[in-house]
Amino acid sequence: MTVTVSVLALAAGLVGFFADPLHLPDAVLDVLDKRASVLSLFVGIAGLAVAGAGLLAQLRQQAPPSSNAPAVPSVSSGPGSPVVGGAMSGGMVVGQVSGGTVTGPGGATAGGDRAVAVAGDLTTGMLITGDGATITTTAEARPPLPPVGAVEPPATGLTGLPRRPPEVFVGRREQLEQLETVLGSGPGVITQTVVGLGGIGKSELALQYAHQNRDAYRLVWWITADTPERIQAGLAELGRALCAGVASSAAAQAPAEEAEAWALAWLAAHDDWLVVFDNAEDAEDLQPYLGRLRTGHVLVTSRRAVGWRDVGEVLRLEVLPRAEAVELLLEVIGTETVIDRATAEELAAELGELPLALKQAGAYIAATPGMDPAAYLDLLRTTPARALSADPRHDTATDRVVTRVWQVTCARIERIDPRAMRLLRILACYAPDDLPCEVLTGFEDADAAAIADALGILASYSMINRSPDGRAVSVHRLVQAVTLATLPDDARTAARTAAAGLLQAALPDDPEHISSWPAYTRLLPHAQAVLDAGSDAMNTVLVHLNASGDYRTARTLQHRRYIALNHALGSEHPKTLGAQANLAFFTGRAGDAAGARDQFAALLPVFERVVGPKHPGTLIVQIHLVAVTEEAGDAAGARDRYAALVPVAERVLGPEHPETLAARANLASWTGQMGNAAGARDQLTALLPVFEQVMGPKHPETLTARANLASWTGQMGNAAGARDQLTALLPVFEQVMGPKHPETLTARGNLASWTGNAGDAAGARDQLTALLPVFEQVMGPKHPGTLMARAGLAFWTGKAGDVAGARDRYAALVPVLERALGPERPGTLTARANLAAVTGETGDAAGARDQYEALLPVFERVMGPKHPDTLAARASLARWTKEAEERL
Repeated sequence: MTVTVSVLALAAGLVGFFADPLHLPDAVLDVLDKRASVLSLFVGIAGLAVAGAGLLAQLRQQAPPSSNAPAVPSVSSGPGSPVVGGAMSGGMVVGQVSGGTVTGPGGATAGGDRAVAVAGDLTTGMLITGDGATITTTAEARPPLPPVGAVEPPATGLTGLPRRPPEVFVGRREQLEQLETVLGSGPGVITQTVVGLGGIGKSELALQYAHQNRDAYRLVWWITADTPERIQAGLAELGRALCAGVASSAAAQAPAEEAEAWALAWLAAHDDWLVVFDNAEDAEDLQPYLGRLRTGHVLVTSRRAVGWRDVGEVLRLEVLPRAEAVELLLEVIGTETVIDRATAEELAAELGELPLALKQAGAYIAATPGMDPAAYLDLLRTTPARALSADPRHDTATDRVVTRVWQVTCARIERIDPRAMRLLRILACYAPDDLPCEVLTGFEDADAAAIADALGILASYSMINRSPDGRAVSVHRLVQAVTLATLPDDARTAARTAAAGLLQAALPDDPEHISSWPAYTRLLPHAQAVLDAGSDAMNTVLVHLNASGDYRTARTLQHRRYIALNHALGSEHPKTLGAQANLAFFTGRAGDAAGARDQFAALLPVFERVVGPKHPGTLIVQIHLVAVTEEAGDAAGARDRYAALVPVAERVLGPEHPETLAARANLASWTGQMGNAAGARDQLTALLPVFEQVMGPKHPETLTARANLASWTGQMGNAAGARDQLTALLPVFEQVMGPKHPETLTARGNLASWTGNAGDAAGARDQLTALLPVFEQVMGPKHPGTLMARAGLAFWTGKAGDVAGARDRYAALVPVLERALGPERPGTLTARANLAAVTGETGDAAGARDQYEALLPVFERVMGPKHPDTLAARASLARWTKEAEERL
C-alpha cells in the first residue's frame, strides 16, 4: 500500500515538472495542474494514515506492562535479533542461536527460537527474542565470606596506618602516657577520645601512639571518620583486608554493607586490636558500631568537643608549652639556617604555640631562600592570610595548611548555624583571652539563648574555649587572624565596628569608682583591640586608668590617642592639645619626670599662642610643668615657683578648683623639702579641711594630703604619731583605691619608714622586704617609687644590724638612681650620703671621708648651705675625717 501511494505521488510530480518544457497548451496545463493538486491532496491524506498506523503499532509493541496486568514480553522486529526490556546493568548479550538454545558465559542459557543469553548481573527488566520464548538463568553463585573465627591476622600483625609518623615530634609525652594508661586500664572495649582545635595535633598524637604501640596489637587500623559513609567504607576495607589471605575472591566481591558487618563481627570476637577513628564529626556516628564491640581498644580524634563523655574517656589537647613550641619550630627549620632563639620564641608566641602552624612556618622557612624567622614574623603580622596559607610543598591536602584546616571547620559551622560564624567574626576582633560573654549582649538583637547556642557550636568545634564557669570565652590568636584575613575589607570593617559598639555598651558608667575597676581591668585588653584611639569610649578607659593608678598603660594609650586626634583634627585643635597635655602628665606619673618636663615645656608656648596666656588650660600646663621640673632634679626655687602660681590659680581657676588645691599641696611639700617641716605641716593642716569639703573625706587626693600631713608630723619629731596616723589611714587607702594602687604603696612605704623611726628597725626592714616586689610589679623596677623603696630597705637593713648588707645594697642602688633620677635629685643625694655612712661603719673611715668630700659641695649647691641634709653631710665629713686620721 505504501509503495503504491508513493508511485502515484511520484508520477504526478513528474507530469508537473515536464509539462512546461514540452510546450503544452495553457488550457492543458491548467487542467493538469488542477488534477495534480487534487491528486496530491489525496496522496497526503493517505500518507498520514499510513504513518499513524505504523506509530500506533510501535507504541503498542514498546509500552511497559501495567502495574495491574501481567508483563507483556518484548518482541524482536526481525529473526534472531535480541530485545532488552527494562534496564540491564553489568551483563552482556550474545546472539548465537542454534537449535533453539543459546549458551552464554557464566553458565547462562536461554531456550526458544531467537533466544538470548545474559551473563552477569541483570538488575532490572528482561531479555527475550521471538514469540513465546522463555529465559532461565543459572548464574554462578558469589562465594561467601569465611566465618570470623576462622580468620586471624598474620603472625607479624596487620597494620593499616595512613602514613609513617613524622620524624619531628616534640612534646606530648604526658598525653601519650595518658593514652597508654587509659587504653591499658582493663578488660572490655576501651575508648579514648582526643578533642581539640584543628591543627592542635590530635591526629599526630594518635598516629604516634598507634605506631609506637603497634607491636602490642595484632591489628592496628586507621579509619577516616568525618562522615558516616567514610566510616562504613573504612570498616569494609578492614573486613576485606582481614579476609585477603583466606578468601580473597569473596572479600573482593562482598558488598560494602556485608564487609562492614563482617569486620564488626570479627572485632567483637577478637581482642588485641586498636582501631583509630580519625576526625570524627559526631559521636552519634560511632555509637552504633561501638555498641556492638566487647573487647579491644578504640581511639577517636575529633574537632568537636561535645558528646564524647558517653563514649569513653576524653583528653582535651591544648597548645604546646612555649619551650616545646620553640623546640618544634627549630627542629622543623633544621640546622642549615642560623636562628636567633629570641626571634624564634617571638614567632612561636605569635603562632600561639599551635603545632600545625609551627610546622607550616618551619617548613616554609626551611624551603624558601632568604626566609628566616624574623622575615616570616613580619609576613605573619603584615599579611597573615598569605603567611598562614604558605605551603612550600604546594600540597592541596587540607591537613597540612592552617587556613585550609579551618576552612573545612568553618564551612561545617556555617551549615549548622550561620549566626555562629558571624559571631566568630566579631570575636576575632577582640583580644584572644577572657572576653566576658555579657559583652555579646545585643549581638544582632539576638536573645541570650540564641547567643548561647551559637557559642556552644563554636565551642563544640574548639574554635573558642569557654571558661570553667561559662561566663567568658577565649579564641586562639591564629583563629582570629585567619577569620579576619579571609574577610573582604568592608566585612572586616563592619565586624570591627560591631565589636567596638558592643564593648562600649559594656563599659561601666563610673570609671573612677573602685567598684567598677575589676570590670574595666577585665575589658581593658579588648578595649585596646577594638576601640578607636580617638573615640570617647577610649577616653573613658583613660579616665579609669588614671583613677586606678595604671599610669604606664595610660601613657601608651594616651600616646595613641594623641596621634589619632592629631591626624584627624590637626595639631592645634583643642582636643589634640588636651590629649598632648595628658600624655605629658601620664609620662611623669609613669616615672619619667624629665620626659614629662620636656613635653610640658614644648607644649606651653603652643597653649599660650592658641588659647591665650591667661586661659585656664595654659595655667594648668604651667602648674604641671613646675611639678615635673622639680621632680626632674631642679629642686632649687620650687617653693618660690609654687608660691607665685597659687594666687594665679586661685584667681583664674578658683580657690577650690582641683588644680588649685593640688598646687597648694605641692607648695606645702616643697616647703618641707627645703627644710621647713613645720611650715609644710601647717600648710597641710590648713588645706586638709578644704580637700574634705570640696572632694570628700575619702577622695584619693584627700587621703594623699592626710598621708603627707602624717609624714611632716613625723619630720617634726613625732615619729610614733606619724606611724599611728598612717596605720589608721592605710585601710582607708586600700578600701578606696585598692591594695596595689601607687598611692597605697607609697603610704605603706611611709608607714614602714616611720615604724623604723619610732624604734622598730627590724619591723621597718621586714615591711619593706614584703613591699618591694609589689612596687616592682605595679610600677616597674626603675620607677622612682620603687627605687625609694629599695633605698629604704637598704637603710633599715643597716639600722637592724646588717651594716655590710646595707653597704652592698646602696652600692648597687646609687648608679641606678643616678641614671634613672639624675645625680642631683634629693633622693639620689640621700642615698649617696647613706652609702658613705655605712662605708665608714663597716670600718672604711677613709672611704667614708672621701665620699663625703665629693658629696658636700653638691648638697650645698642643690639643697642650700643651711638645709638640714647639708648640715648633716658637713657633720659626717668632719666625723669620718677625724676617724680616718686616728686610724693612721
